[in-house]
This record gives sequence, structure tokens and C-alpha cells, in this order.
Amino acid sequence: MKTANEQRFLDSSGRVEQWPSHQDGKLLVLAYLASKFDPDNTYTEQEVNDLLKEWHTFDDWPLLRRELFDRGFVDRNRDGTNYHLRTIPTPTSDLVLAMPSVVRDAPIAVGWLAGDEGRETLRLMGNTDEHNKPSKLSEEQERIRGFITDSEQTTWMMIYQGTPVGAIWVDRKSTKYLPAPSPHMMIGDPAVRGKGLGEAALRTVIGLLRAENRYDRIHTRRLISNQGAARLQAKLGFTSEGHPYKDEDGLDWQNVSLDLN
Repeated sequence: MKTANEQRFLDSSGRVEQWPSHQDGKLLVLAYLASKFDPDNTYTEQEVNDLLKEWHTFDDWPLLRRELFDRGFVDRNRDGTNYHLRTIPTPTSDLVLAMPSVVRDAPIAVGWLAGDEGRETLRLMGNTDEHNKPSKLSEEQERIRGFITDSEQTTWMMIYQGTPVGAIWVDRKSTKYLPAPSPHMMIGDPAVRGKGLGEAALRTVIGLLRAENRYDRIHTRRLISNQGAARLQAKLGFTSEGHPYKDEDGLDWQNVSLDLN
């Protein structure tokens, strides 16, 4: 089923002209409005109101401001001051995790998957030659809309020195190959590989899952040939779970898991 599209709720000037009735539409509209905030700025409540008035037409900025906060797109102080886009700090000071944004992330993701480096990125993630192809902007926009609306997956973009460099996500529903929850990660920008960003992001997500106090163990997997992933998983305390196996595409995988207790 095709993901909802925030464009249907916008007028010709890009202003939100109706509040969606369905959950997916609401999330996409909020993500669109969040893209209008400067990630380096903090805002007073009045400044947030003024920004929202500029980008919607139905005169209910208190609703939009409250929804942006309640659904985790923005944070604020307890006294209602200093609104700012929500980010999650990591052990690396220049790296934060942030909610996906169609406007910000889709064009950059197209670049990640272009050329020989893009082919190698997808190969390491387990994409066969048949599916290992460059991506179009419309495809990445649709993918990121799915990140925003998928209730069975939680996704964060990895923002390094102000620029998206990858994504990390947690599948909340068990699959044929892995029990839930299962974290996965893609470093899209090859220029930042080897800087420890993947380790910092994964440590942060492990901490978030531990803090939820819902799970005793987390699970993930790697291609047998991906020695970089093997070293990182071992460093973080993951241990092999079961025997290596082939999937339906003939790729060789090893499942690993980590005790959260």
C-alpha cells in the first residue's frame, strides 16, 4: 500500500491548509512543519506561533505547536520557553540522532546511493545485484515517508556536524529471520566511515531500548562477509545466535544478540 503524501494537505504556496484526520497524514504534516525550523536555533513560544502562522492557513497554531511537542518533533523547557527541534545526543559530540525529514533527507539519500560507493553500501546491507541500483528522488521521498509513519519501526537520521550521514532504525515486529526488537544501521556518506559514528549511534539506540524496560534482549544480523559489522557487533557485546544461514537470495548471514539486563 502506498504511503500517504503530505503534499495533498498543502496549498499552492506550500502552506498546510487542512489538519489530516488520519494518523499517517498528521505525522507527515508535522514532519513537514518541523522542516521549517532552523536546527541551530531556539525559539520562544511567540516565535513558534509566528512560524506556524506563516506555514498554515486554518488558524490553529496552538494545535500544531502542541502536536509538534507531544509527538516528539520539538522539545521545550518546562516553562514553555526555548523550543527547538528534538535531537538525541550520542557519545560523539558532533553526532545526534533526529527524526526523519522528507525535505532534508531525501535529496541527500539519493547521493548516498549513487555510483560505485552506493553499490558497495547496498551490497554490505544485503542487496543482491538485481536490487542494487541507484535511487530516484521520488523513491527516497516515499521511503522517508515510510520511516515517519511506520508504527512497527522507529527510525532516526544520523546528523553529523549538521548534515545527515546515515540512518539507524529498530524493527519492532519480528520477521522470518529475526525476533524483535532488531536495530539496523546504514552509514550513507562514505566520507565519515571510520570515525566511530556507527558505534556511537548504535550505543545510543541500545541505551534507548534498555531505558524502555520492555525487552530482555535485542537481535540483529550481518552478512558473513561484512567484517566491519562483525567487529562492531563484537565490540558492543553482541554474540552469535544460532548457525550461519542462507536467505532466499543465497546470501550468507549470521544472527547475533545482546542481553539488555
